[in-house]
Amino acid sequence: MGKEPARWNKLASRAFVCGLLLLPTSILPAAERIYSAYFSPAPGASAVIWVAKEARLFDKHGLDVAPVLIPSSVRTLQAILAGESAIAESAGPAAASARLAGGDVVALAGSVNILTYYLVTLPSITRAEELKGKIGANQSPGTIADFALRVSLRKLGLDPTKDVSLRSIGVLYDRIAAMQKGIVQFTVLTEAEKPIVDKLGFPILLDLISLKIPFPQRGIYTTGKYIKEQPDTVRRYMRAYTEAIHYFKTRKEETMQIMRKYSRLEDRNVLEHTQNWFTQNMPEYPYPPVEGYQVVLQEMASTNPKAAALNAKELVDARFVKELEDSGFVAGLQRK
Repeated sequence: MGKEPARWNKLASRAFVCGLLLLPTSILPAAERIYSAYFSPAPGASAVIWVAKEARLFDKHGLDVAPVLIPSSVRTLQAILAGESAIAESAGPAAASARLAGGDVVALAGSVNILTYYLVTLPSITRAEELKGKIGANQSPGTIADFALRVSLRKLGLDPTKDVSLRSIGVLYDRIAAMQKGIVQFTVLTEAEKPIVDKLGFPILLDLISLKIPFPQRGIYTTGKYIKEQPDTVRRYMRAYTEAIHYFKTRKEETMQIMRKYSRLEDRNVLEHTQNWFTQNMPEYPYPPVEGYQVVLQEMASTNPKAAALNAKELVDARFVKELEDSGFVAGLQRK
């Protein structure tokens, strides 16, 4: 496998330990428990895992699952490859990078399949050309925010490697704090996070959502090895996850309570906005988007020639979602 996958595994173990430290001691894992890492504490698509846990849908389908926060799609992916989180949430850029490095990663589902980001700036910036020479707040290389920021700049006719400086700062709250202090002049944020910055008066310079760019922004991943060895566990996880999407869409108040618990956000307007938006944009059948992975690989090919040779279909395994569609599982939920 070479040195690169080994490095991923080593980093993943560290990331998973960090995730466990975020858990109260009362819910530390018991024997044979499945850890399911998620990467965002903000209300939004990660809430599908929260719902599956709190509505006892994992239990219903015979699984003992412990959600674990590891605040980075790259690090949740590393935890999967290390075998520390058997089935977990991550995103297309992290999965493609891991696969190119020799990692045995497979996408099982996609719950957010377009790039749902905005590029926001300080109020003094009103035109794309005014970004030249400015500093942008990034998350970290390989994350969705990193990908979205670079795509946004290219859409605005700017070269992210020459026309601006990008600084790795961290999650949205850290990036916004840096903007408020004048350390940086622009960043990107998701639809779920938009109500937070609206209050601060940061204008949107580019709306990527309106462009509906195919993109595997949020999905469920595991390894090919785990699918081969534990297909029934994967199958039951996907039943619970898919049923949780239906619950999210149809049980508004219960879902908002769950999002409040995990995000620790009390603003009902933000919670309601988030629930409404994802209800409209999450698919009932969460197929992993092959065309979205192709977009990721095309972007990566500009700096990594190996990306151009990788077939996007190799990154996905849609059989479990197809089984749910063919069996009438989702249609049965809709009739209840």
